[in-house]
Amino acid sequence: MSEKPDYIESDEIDLRQIFGVLKKWSKVIVIITLLALLTSAVMSYFVMDPVYEARSMLLVTMPVGNQPASLQSGNDLESVINTISRLPLMTMNTYVSQLTSDTMYQRVVDKLNLDEQGYKAKNLAGMVKAEVAKDSNIIELRVQHTDPRLAADVANALGEVYLEYLSEKNQQQMTRSTDFLLEQKEETDKQLNALLEEYRLFNSDAQSVEYLQKQFASLTDDLNAYQTQADLAYAEARQLEAGVASLRAKLAQTPETITVDRVSQDGTGVIVSEEANQVYVSLSQQLNEKEAQLAEKTAGLAAMNEAIERLRAQLASLQTVLSAKQIKQQQLQNEISRLEETQNMLAQKITQTQIAKSIDMGETSINIASPALVPANPVKPNKQLNMAIALVLGLMVAVGLAFVLEFMDNTIKSPDDVQKHLGLPVVGTIPFYRGSGNKSVRGLLNAKKA
Repeated sequence: MSEKPDYIESDEIDLRQIFGVLKKWSKVIVIITLLALLTSAVMSYFVMDPVYEARSMLLVTMPVGNQPASLQSGNDLESVINTISRLPLMTMNTYVSQLTSDTMYQRVVDKLNLDEQGYKAKNLAGMVKAEVAKDSNIIELRVQHTDPRLAADVANALGEVYLEYLSEKNQQQMTRSTDFLLEQKEETDKQLNALLEEYRLFNSDAQSVEYLQKQFASLTDDLNAYQTQADLAYAEARQLEAGVASLRAKLAQTPETITVDRVSQDGTGVIVSEEANQVYVSLSQQLNEKEAQLAEKTAGLAAMNEAIERLRAQLASLQTVLSAKQIKQQQLQNEISRLEETQNMLAQKITQTQIAKSIDMGETSINIASPALVPANPVKPNKQLNMAIALVLGLMVAVGLAFVLEFMDNTIKSPDDVQKHLGLPVVGTIPFYRGSGNKSVRGLLNAKKA
C-alpha cells in the first residue's frame, strides 16, 4: 500500500495557518478596524444629536374609602351600598397603562401647545417610558428627548394631566354614586311612607290586633270562670249522687210500715195494728230533696258545659283571626324596620360620598413624589460604548473579510502554494534578489533582453 504524498491538500487548519492569514492581511484588518472606530467617533461626536432623559416619580396610595366591600363590616345590604359608593380599585399595571395611553399624550400636547411645534400624541409615545419600581408602589416616569427642557416639561405635564384625569374620573364616579344613592333613597322613602300608611290603617281597623287581644282575654276570663263553676258544680253533683245512693240504700233497708201493739180502750186487751214508719217517711223526704238537688245541679252543669264549649269555639275562631292579624302586623313591622334601616344607611352613604367628592379623593390615590428636573447631561449617545462596540464589530468584520479574501486568493506565491493548488512536487526555486540601486536580478535580466 503506497503512502499518501506530502503534497496532498489537508482539511486541517492549524494555528500557524490562522496566524499566517492574520499576518498576511494585517494591514486590511487594521485599516477596517480603524475606519469603523473613526466612523463611530464621527457619528457619536458630530452627527448624532445628544438625547436627554428627565425622570419623575409618582407615588400610588390607597384611600381609606377604597377598601374592598368584603373587608368592610356590615350586612349584605351595607356591602352592596359600599361597593356602589366606593372608588374603583386599580392595580399598579392599570395606573401605568392609563399613564401611557394616547389620551394622556393628547392632554400633554394640548397643555404644552406642542401641536404648534408639530408634535402629536403618537410622537410622545416614543419619548415616554413608565414602569413600576420593583417591590414598591412607585411609578417611575422617564422621558427622552434632544431638548432637555422639553423632556422635563413633558414628564411633569404628564404627571399633572394624569392626576387631573384621575380626579375627573373619581368625581364622575362619585357623582354617579350620589345620584344613584339619591334615587334609591327617594324610592325607599316612597315605599316607607306607603307602608306606614298601610300600618296606620291596619291598626285603626275595628278588628285590630289590640281589640282582638282584649276580646280574647275577656273570653278567656269567662271560660276560666265557667270552668271553675263547672268544676264546683260537678263536685257538688258527685256529692249529691253519693247522698242519693246512700239514702236509697237506707230506704231499701227500712220498712214502710211497722206493727204497733196498743191496749184497748177498755183495758181488757191488746190491739195489733200497722202504722207508717216515720223513719221511712223521713228518708223518703230526704231522698226526694237530694234527687231534686241532683237534678238541678245536673241541669246547671250541662248548661255550663254548653257555655264552655261555646266559649272554646269562639276562642278558637278568634285565635285564628288574631294569629293572622299578628302575622300581618309583624310582617309590616319587619318591613318598616328594614326600610328605615335602608333609609338611614342610604342617607349616611350619601353624606359620606358627598364629603369624599368635596375633598377630591382622586388626589389621595396618586401623588407626584418627585417632579422631573431639567437634565444637565445627555444619556445618549454613549460615545465610549459606541466606539467600543464599533471597535469590536470592525475587528470582527475585518478578520472575517481577511479569511474570505484568503479563501478566494488562488494565486501561487510559494512552494507550498504549488503543492496546495497543483499537487506537484517542487524541484527548485529561483530566489528573488534585490541588488544595489534598488534593481532586482529579475529587472536586470529583463533589461538585457530589451
